[in-house]
Amino acid sequence: MHTTARRLLILGVLAVSLLGVGAAASASDVVAQTEPYIEVEVAESEAVEPQWTYRYLIPTTIALTILLIGGTVVMYFVKVVRSRYTVVE
Repeated sequence: MHTTARRLLILGVLAVSLLGVGAAASASDVVAQTEPYIEVEVAESEAVEPQWTYRYLIPTTIALTILLIGGTVVMYFVKVVRSRYTVVE
């Protein structure tokens, strides 16, 4: 077989296997939805606090991203826009 035919065969097998996995997952969802469930009430003292990644890492990442974008805009205007125009006396 040629390499393109092999690649197409491999892609076809992967596509069929992914479709099979998706069908099996949706079938298990239907079974899970028909099973009875028990409601559990959570007391106030058992409330879970957010993990440290949500509490510190994500706001820090957002702040650094904003600073990086702001610095890029400032550097663009300093290097490109300032050198674009000259003052004529």
